[in-house]
Amino acid sequence: MAEEPRCPASSDRELGMDAKISRRDFFDGVAATAVAGAAVTALAGCTPGGDRPWAASPDRPVAVPDGADYPPELTGLRGNTQQALSIPHAIRDNRLGSVTNTTDVEDTGEHYDLVVVGAGISGLAAAYFYRKRNPDAKVLILDNHDEFGGHARRNEFRPEGRDQVLIGYGGTQAIDTPSVYSKEAKGLLNDLGIDLKKFETYFDQKFYDKFKLAEEGDTVFFRYEDFGRDHLAVRSKGMSTEEWLADAPLTDEGRADLITLLDKPKDWMPGLSDDEKKTRLAEMTYTDYLRDVAGMGEEAVNFCRSLTSDEWAVPAADWSALDAWGDGYPGFDGLNLDDSAAHRLNSYSVQRFWGHEDPYIYHFPDGNASIARLLVHRLIPNAVPDRETLDMDSVVLAEFDYTELDKPDNDVRLRLASPCTNLKHDGRPESADRVFVTYYSTDGKLHRATATHVVMAAWHVMGQFLMTELPSTQRIAMKDASKQPLIYANVQVKNWQPWVELGMRHIRFSSGDWAVAQLDYPVSLGGYKHPQEPDEPILIQMIGVPSPEGLAPAKAAIAARHDILHIPFAGFERSIRQTLNRALGDGGFDAKRDIEAITVNRWGHGYAREYARPFDRFWPEGPTPAETARRRLGRIAIANSDAAPNAYTDTAIDEAHRAVGELLDS
Repeated sequence: MAEEPRCPASSDRELGMDAKISRRDFFDGVAATAVAGAAVTALAGCTPGGDRPWAASPDRPVAVPDGADYPPELTGLRGNTQQALSIPHAIRDNRLGSVTNTTDVEDTGEHYDLVVVGAGISGLAAAYFYRKRNPDAKVLILDNHDEFGGHARRNEFRPEGRDQVLIGYGGTQAIDTPSVYSKEAKGLLNDLGIDLKKFETYFDQKFYDKFKLAEEGDTVFFRYEDFGRDHLAVRSKGMSTEEWLADAPLTDEGRADLITLLDKPKDWMPGLSDDEKKTRLAEMTYTDYLRDVAGMGEEAVNFCRSLTSDEWAVPAADWSALDAWGDGYPGFDGLNLDDSAAHRLNSYSVQRFWGHEDPYIYHFPDGNASIARLLVHRLIPNAVPDRETLDMDSVVLAEFDYTELDKPDNDVRLRLASPCTNLKHDGRPESADRVFVTYYSTDGKLHRATATHVVMAAWHVMGQFLMTELPSTQRIAMKDASKQPLIYANVQVKNWQPWVELGMRHIRFSSGDWAVAQLDYPVSLGGYKHPQEPDEPILIQMIGVPSPEGLAPAKAAIAARHDILHIPFAGFERSIRQTLNRALGDGGFDAKRDIEAITVNRWGHGYAREYARPFDRFWPEGPTPAETARRRLGRIAIANSDAAPNAYTDTAIDEAHRAVGELLDS
């Protein structure tokens, strides 16, 4: 009889759901007590049921919560909150008129040289590039969130016993593989005072060895739901695969499958040429390859199902086998494929990263939120009082004054919690000399400014609704840009002794609500000090990838987004507590005792969707939907990483540079 998971009947009290941790009393406008019974449904066997307490598209817009004057300090539910999505969803559902009076638009009398829609890194970079070419330009930046940076989100915590803030990232992790950055993207980092070489010292590359913590990828949590018993497999240095899996809940056949897959993969495509093998791999998913070609049983398939989740925001069943080969996932060595270059059917990112092995050390404590903060300071110097200059060191602990972002005297104004509702030329797009920009404000009314130029740097799925002048082919192409949902949670704990006790730093879960949980990266700079000893408070970062198996990524994204936008904070919190109790329990972890604060960054619109076989049949010949979607319309140019599409910071920067060039060079 299978053993029960470690949390067969964990009550809210046992989990610490009633504990006084750092979280707001209201999440998404719903009292925490009202949603205590609702939960993430994917934790089968460990999660009580509950009705969904609110709709993702409410009848009335939800106000920004009180105390939101410094967004990084807010805990609870962040990211794509109900406040941020209420107006965009009303526009999407063609019912903005039921939310506000659309016939009475207040003319602000404001005219700007440039209006940017979207204050993510692409939008901020567009404003920067525009001002670099026109230093006297007046710029307005609009965003529907109460924070700038888009997915480059900063989370702050103030644990007892620590003399400074504890900083985490709620989205974009790092400057990934900077060796592939364009001269424009590298130039922007240089302009912002970011010296990449300094990260070689700032990222403590001996930290994990000091505490004898296993390498990333060498710790897997076998979930009860997949294998009949919870089991944490930690592979210490020098341990063979057979030793690593000796106590895992596997049958002899399943263990033999995994040893073959990981250590002795065969040529499971005999008789085919190199190109024939690769072409065949492109036409199947990684799961299809494991099951149908390599002949792996369900235990091996279950072991691998989340391997792709962290990197690509989709499970192995939704990711190309050819790209799995390109990424170095197990099972392909026996095919003896030529790896001197990427194959033409590999996805764009796999192709462009081919042969580049940059260390994963280019990381600020708040991820790429520091890039966004540096951009905002360059655009609005008074955003940080009494600091004329900021660089990669001084930005980390700089205190931004959000009340300075939208002052009338600013050359650049950043207007948060102000979703754009319409972009329309004053006349025919090809001959008009200005654009009407309508947006919703916190006063519950629509307002209108005008602009000589506009960069639409928001999600392309919204561009189809904001730009009604678009030709139908372009609107359809924008609709294709369905981002992959993600959940980034930061959990402040009293100490990290359980991780040292268990000898690990990173856990991959075989399935469930969370793909990985890991200790925060050991980065210290600009006076900020990463926790040095296991008895100090630290952040555990957890990444959830909700896209279901068995669907094309675009369709899976829509299904997952619908699900997670109906989950209240209490559901995420309960899942976090149960998951960590199960994974860390043998190391002495107790969620009720050890968790002090939680911030959940819900990204219903997360990674820009990568084009890949076998789902995108047009790839790589094209033309791609993104190429059609990003065409300039009169005085409006299109940016955002969706325009590539490619979910990397340098892509967001490059698309901003292209969009500004289209406006100023035409």
